[in-house]
Amino acid sequence: MATTSYEIRSAHRDDLPAIVGIYNWAVNQTFATIDSEPLDVEEAQSWWQDHASRSAMIVACDDTGVVAWGRLLPWKQRGFDVVEDFVYVDPVHQGRGLGRLLLSRLLEIAAQTDSWRTMVATVAADNRAGLRLHLSLGFEVVGTIESGAYKFDRWMDITLVQRPIRT
Repeated sequence: MATTSYEIRSAHRDDLPAIVGIYNWAVNQTFATIDSEPLDVEEAQSWWQDHASRSAMIVACDDTGVVAWGRLLPWKQRGFDVVEDFVYVDPVHQGRGLGRLLLSRLLEIAAQTDSWRTMVATVAADNRAGLRLHLSLGFEVVGTIESGAYKFDRWMDITLVQRPIRT
């Protein structure tokens, strides 16, 4: 079996169609996001313009293009001491360690930023892989929001995890 090599780099505006495609698959098919409405490219471009300078976004690429992406965003827009991570992997490339690779890189990026002290993630209770990934990299469960989101015709709990960026 051949081993695939991935390049991790900063995202560029030209990556938005691939990023949106991966994200929308997650919206429509999984609990990886609690969002229930797909994002269009125009909305993504508007977000990029408004928020790119306040967040870090990275992509994983192979010889076919962008196959996964991750982002750090100030949590709930209330300051820069807490940052939330997001990681999405194209379904064809899941199970190959890309989520771990991206989240590890996001932790490295966060550690280089003096203003961020804590990283959090809100993980849908049904997203077992996402919760396992975060726990394996030192995140701890700090709470549950019961019936915190409605998706696929049912309410689901949201698990909040956090990890200090520096110890």
